[in-house]
Amino acid sequence: MTNTTPVKDLRIETIRGLALFLMVAGHVIGSSSDLGMKVPDDSVLRYLYESLVYIRMPLFTAISGYVYALRPLHTGSDLSRFYGGKFKRIGIPLLTVSTLFFVLQMVVPNTNDKPQLTDIFSIYLFSYAHFWFLQAIFCIFVVISLLEKAGLLLNLRNYGLVFAVALAASFASESFPNLFSLDRAVELFPFFLLGLGLYRFSERLITRSSVITMAVALAILTCIDQAYLFALIHLDETDLAVVGTALGLAAISLLVARRFYFKPLAWLGYFAFEIYLFHVFGTAGARIVLNKLQVHEAWLVFTVSMAMGLLLPVAFKLVLERIGPLHFLSVAFFGAKTRVNHGGAPLQTKATT
Repeated sequence: MTNTTPVKDLRIETIRGLALFLMVAGHVIGSSSDLGMKVPDDSVLRYLYESLVYIRMPLFTAISGYVYALRPLHTGSDLSRFYGGKFKRIGIPLLTVSTLFFVLQMVVPNTNDKPQLTDIFSIYLFSYAHFWFLQAIFCIFVVISLLEKAGLLLNLRNYGLVFAVALAASFASESFPNLFSLDRAVELFPFFLLGLGLYRFSERLITRSSVITMAVALAILTCIDQAYLFALIHLDETDLAVVGTALGLAAISLLVARRFYFKPLAWLGYFAFEIYLFHVFGTAGARIVLNKLQVHEAWLVFTVSMAMGLLLPVAFKLVLERIGPLHFLSVAFFGAKTRVNHGGAPLQTKATT
């Protein structure tokens, strides 16, 4: 098992930034012709959305697992302290930012959804907008903590058994309740375990032969997925689930095994949590303003919405860092005290090799 001292690997930050970029792009486009930009099903943007659907959130989840493995729980760790820390980091922003988004959806004209005030309590208990991921990742951390306390992730054999059970359960995720996005947590749990394993057992899992195998598998699965998208073959829901999950596992494994450093993406990765929480305020705002200005050219709307979704949360974060009286908002919005960092993201650090 790897026992190196945790250091910031800017190549992992790069992959996190890539996952973030793909996630924001997916939300800008929308999962259907009734959401996001409301692009038609036969558009290039819809094709790009569908081509990356099996990678976006699984990759985001796997990186969460990898980063967790840098500073994991141990069998002797205090669970109450761990849960308290996760509530401050995840639970408080979930409550505050989702409430803010809900209220703005109610009062701002031309939003895609108009919730009723009577629905507000349901957003804290069930999946709502993109905040479902915070609920799901909290559930995952609870399960991971119990597995760690039981010592079930300390060797490759036990890890493999846990991964196999999690993978099997993920294919039945729809049978789990949506309460606190438990169904989505079950669906994504194998990818969190994958990220954890790729760090903890890297010497055993990332070898020359395994990389070649992953590359070949990814090529084959991508061909199958593209054939389905172009209606060349028929796949039922079960087939799609198997192909999609395998494609996600292969792509993520290959990305982590052959990770690279790209400064703009690493910069995005540094602000991942802030962008995840607040990107919708920028993307939706840009879309509404452009609609008011009668700007409907799809690629222009996409580009402006992406820029606002990625940069507005960063600007908001930096404002909180620089204005002392506003530091308390960092706890409410980001779940932690703001780091006063006038130099920005630490991208001058050499990427580890």
